[in-house]
Amino acid sequence: MLADLLASIKKWLGLTDRGEEKIKRPVLKKLNFLIILAAAGIFLIVLANTFAGSGSTSADRLITGQPAVHVEPPTLKNNSSEITKLENTLAERLEEVLAQVNGVGLVQVTVNLASTTQKDYAVNTTTNNKNTQERDPKGGNRTITETNQNGQMVMARGNQAGGEAPVVVKEIKPEVKGVIVVAEGADDLLVKADLMKAVQVYLDLPLYKVIVLPKEGR
Repeated sequence: MLADLLASIKKWLGLTDRGEEKIKRPVLKKLNFLIILAAAGIFLIVLANTFAGSGSTSADRLITGQPAVHVEPPTLKNNSSEITKLENTLAERLEEVLAQVNGVGLVQVTVNLASTTQKDYAVNTTTNNKNTQERDPKGGNRTITETNQNGQMVMARGNQAGGEAPVVVKEIKPEVKGVIVVAEGADDLLVKADLMKAVQVYLDLPLYKVIVLPKEGR
């Protein structure tokens, strides 16, 4: 093979037997040496590429299928109307509590929420793994791991006869941006302090999110 490659290079350079006679012997000797080196290098490259892929082993991981399914709960969307409804409900509860404070008089509460109540629902997740051995065209072996994940919401019997409801594993209270309290007795510093403390404890808020103002006309 090397001899054939050497002959091809000589032919490409135009070095036929008749052409070699016209070149001086020292120059011809050096030229032949360079041609042999070039031919040997090309031969080694071809040989390396031929045997590079044989006997190789690789492992691939292929993940398909759906991840754990997150099913939307059958509740109202987190929109402005739902937030407004929660704000009004929370304000009414606070008014009932604050009205019991000594010396408060008439009281009105406004609550500003950033979001509605967030709920996390229980989901059953199943994972299936499938390993496949394959042989590539170069003779090597590789292992393909296929992973399939599926999720299904856990349902339990609800209050209604025959009805089912998703199982809640965690419930996050809505974030409160701030609370404004307007009360007749808020011009009294002690009453004002009691109102602020009551709102802070009831909603677990820092004091800077609570404002208490005296009601006009007292």
